[in-house]
Amino acid sequence: MTDFSTTENSTPYPGPASSIELTLAMITVFLAPLNYLRASFVYFTLGDVFAFSTFILMLTKGRLPLRPFGAISGLWFASVLMFLTGFMMASILNGDPIAGTTAIGQYCVTLILLPMIILQRSRRETELLILAFVASICVSMIHGAYYVNYYPDDGRFVSINGRLKGLVERVNGAGAMAAFAITFLTWLRYVGRIHIILFLLLLTPIVYGLLLTGSNTGFYLTAIGVFGLAVLSGSARAIIKLLSAMIALFTVALLWGDAFLPEVFQERVFEAVRAGDASESGTFDERFMLILEAQKIADDTVWLGLGIDQYEEVSALDAPVHNTYLLTLSEGGLMSLLGLVGMLLTGIYIAWFERFFRHNWINSALSLSIVVMVALVMNAIPHFYARFWTVPWMLALSVSLMPVTISARSRTRIFVKAEQQ
Repeated sequence: MTDFSTTENSTPYPGPASSIELTLAMITVFLAPLNYLRASFVYFTLGDVFAFSTFILMLTKGRLPLRPFGAISGLWFASVLMFLTGFMMASILNGDPIAGTTAIGQYCVTLILLPMIILQRSRRETELLILAFVASICVSMIHGAYYVNYYPDDGRFVSINGRLKGLVERVNGAGAMAAFAITFLTWLRYVGRIHIILFLLLLTPIVYGLLLTGSNTGFYLTAIGVFGLAVLSGSARAIIKLLSAMIALFTVALLWGDAFLPEVFQERVFEAVRAGDASESGTFDERFMLILEAQKIADDTVWLGLGIDQYEEVSALDAPVHNTYLLTLSEGGLMSLLGLVGMLLTGIYIAWFERFFRHNWINSALSLSIVVMVALVMNAIPHFYARFWTVPWMLALSVSLMPVTISARSRTRIFVKAEQQ
């Protein structure tokens, strides 16, 4: 007898989580972007405490999904294995085995443990986890805005040039987290899961925080995420509304932006947009020099990389290139780079399956938009084992991996139809 409670892209649904498990998972997601809350001697965050607690509870209850990515789980785990094997081989033969082992352990938590505790949850649980992430970014932006306005010299949360770092502790990281949160909020509103008042209450501080980061990365990711969500949803009405809102906002900013936009946003983002010149956006030239150097280094590390954290040792600029793809090729070689590409392709497949086989365009649009955003932001960051990079990635995929609920009446009708064929 066929089990119609599952689809080709999912694992058998273990049932709803207990209140303790769900609470622990929500706290894990909430704390993931709050990178400041961690140990000083090793990269172990407060969120990791709750992540391991959730993992242990799910393990003892027999609720860990062995195929968190559904039928495509094999591609994900094979890609992770390639990604880590390339780094380990390079670290043993060329670099520092201890540094390599430490970083690989961090990646195991990020790429194996987190998916197991986030994916394959019910719609209610998935939406609550997404709300927990959005709430975390909202809190982080309010906290960061307070320091920017009242304690601008506090280097913990404000950069030397007055840009918001917040509890994420990275300017572009904070901007990217704001972009992810705005995209998730737009989806929650689109599917009718939150009221317009709650939507605006959460959106306002996140947008204000994004402006205070002065992050071109965050600004463009937000535009790509929201516009991609509208276009991929297939709704002409949503596209028209979005275009109208974007034109109206740009017109208001162009005419009166000097009066209300934060100074750091005007200097780093808006002037570059208005002039159509990326070179006015800050550190573009410096990053381009790092990229050129990384390309030369990568020419000699295609088959065997330098090893994790060894790029700075050979760099004439004494800085890691802020490009995950080039850094991966330089430190891990081609095997690690192919593994990274495989992980991104896993997400694309999941979104494609949701769209064309389960016919849910808006869920697929969210998954694909976030995967594209993750792929793009990797052009501006080094290693990504910090939990806040993976959590929004997994939350987006969880939307397309939610189990399909079929009523008893529908189950009977499907079974009778199958018997007649």
